[in-house]
Amino acid sequence: MTRTSSRVAAILGVLITCLCGTLSAQTARGKTTPSVCRSAPALTGVYRINVDRSDRLYSVIEGAASKVPYNEQQQFFMDLAVRLTPPDLLAIECLGNRVSLGSSRAGRVEFVADGVVRRTSNASGKVVRSRIGFERGSLVFASTGGSDDNLNFTFTPLDNGQSLRVTRRISGEELIEPVIIQTVYEKINDVARWDIFDDAQVAGQTIKPDDDKTKTTPAVARRDSPAGVENNEADVLRTALNQWIDATNALNINEQMSFYMPELKAFYLTRNTSRNSVRLEKTRAFAATKSIDIRAAEPEIIFQDGGRAAIMRFRKKYSIENASKRRSGEVVQELRWQQTSGGWKIFSERDIKVIR
Repeated sequence: MTRTSSRVAAILGVLITCLCGTLSAQTARGKTTPSVCRSAPALTGVYRINVDRSDRLYSVIEGAASKVPYNEQQQFFMDLAVRLTPPDLLAIECLGNRVSLGSSRAGRVEFVADGVVRRTSNASGKVVRSRIGFERGSLVFASTGGSDDNLNFTFTPLDNGQSLRVTRRISGEELIEPVIIQTVYEKINDVARWDIFDDAQVAGQTIKPDDDKTKTTPAVARRDSPAGVENNEADVLRTALNQWIDATNALNINEQMSFYMPELKAFYLTRNTSRNSVRLEKTRAFAATKSIDIRAAEPEIIFQDGGRAAIMRFRKKYSIENASKRRSGEVVQELRWQQTSGGWKIFSERDIKVIR
């Protein structure tokens, strides 16, 4: 399921890996296929996730039933949940018979939406059948073969085009019944923009007024606190990050939890989560793990609120081993820190982009 989940992450980031092999084949056919984008004229635009209107990912995953052995189920569902985390921002452009998709988790990809079933071979030689088209005003992507999983994603405009519902349906040999997750996005721009998906823009675009009281400004551009003070605090934050990672690699739950605020505004897809709930989730993860190896690249730090809060983003490589397998990958992780009397504490933790 891990290999399939990686492909799922790509389509959620916008497009799954198996489709890349069909793009060149679609190009020639696309020149003669009539316009189909008029089937969903309100689809084009930029969208931001509305968590309150969306399914709670962890609740859906927790309610799923699996054929995986009991002692491996916790790790199986945690891996699935991480891979299925939807992007915060999504852009779609539909012109003629071509649809472009981009998100805060993957770059822009263009393809032909003509409803034709295409067959390609993946790296292992298995035949993958994929189809992209419009059905009753919705953009539908379906993929079967190539692995034990069947994938179906539907993009449906709502509220006269001001919202978008993305429905994901994943079935596979390891799942007793399909997992169905619905995510709702609110349109924030009628024109698709592709420049908002670089790492420097993601944090600023995803901060909401009720989450943070000040506008995001890079530390190098601030003038409301001395540059030397921010440089010193950046060093303190880098040290805190290294200590947080060391505690994780050592499977030291007590040390790791000492870096968290009593309540987190965001913990992956959950909101307003208590530190006790985060501790419980991490304790379960550690219990099923033999070893963790996490390595972080140099973080980017953006100060807010006069230097009293900070957004930290960094590339994180991980390798996790449990009783039966080892999984690895790379993501862009975001931690948000608040300065307290006890030092810098984390009040938000999430992945903002899956690299591999």
